[in-house]
Amino acid sequence: MKKGSANSNPTMMDVIGTILSRLVNVALFIVIAILTLAALNGRTDLHLGLCAVLSIVSGLVGTVLIRLLLKGIGALGARSSSQP
Repeated sequence: MKKGSANSNPTMMDVIGTILSRLVNVALFIVIAILTLAALNGRTDLHLGLCAVLSIVSGLVGTVLIRLLLKGIGALGARSSSQP
């Protein structure tokens, strides 16, 4: 489902890839948020609601940063493999 592609009909692999990518993003967010909530709740005297909000924000930021890191590593790998 890439924008600007010549083929307007996505294949089944494109659809499955998009669904799996979104599921991985959600799972990554949940893991980061739970780990952050456990760390903040155990190590600080902050209110539980504030810890939850901070863990949600850190889960979002962490998910975006990890996805960017993985895309960057993939781009470097594709660039180095295309050179002779």
